[in-house]
Amino acid sequence: MDNNHNVIELHKLENPLNELLKKGAQQLLAQAIEAEVQSLLNNFISLQAKGKQGVVHNGYLPERHL
Repeated sequence: MDNNHNVIELHKLENPLNELLKKGAQQLLAQAIEAEVQSLLNNFISLQAKGKQGVVHNGYLPERHL
């Protein structure tokens, strides 16, 4: 194997604080998105089709045909 190249291997530094911050940021974003979705659903709560809610949170209820 030819070792005459300019590629060097970089090692990722593991830092517990970075991991904690990353997980916290992910949780915060997930909560913000969930709150935004709930707000949107609340705006369309009056829309109904055949007595069922017309706008639902995708993936939370079984598929139905309107």
